[in-house]
Amino acid sequence: MRQTIIKNIATGIAKNCDILKKNDNFLEVVLEGTTIKIILKKKGEIYVGSYKDMEFTSLG
Repeated sequence: MRQTIIKNIATGIAKNCDILKKNDNFLEVVLEGTTIKIILKKKGEIYVGSYKDMEFTSLG
């Protein structure tokens, strides 16, 4: 399975994620070792999304 890294904007902590779906508009990932799914939308060159009031970024 393809993987990417997402980074919490506030804390700077980065985590590995498995990519479920990816296209030019959004990126759907699951945090490695969990069942937490996060959908990030493309803004410029990066993907941006949120989960429980935390914001994340990824290069996809």
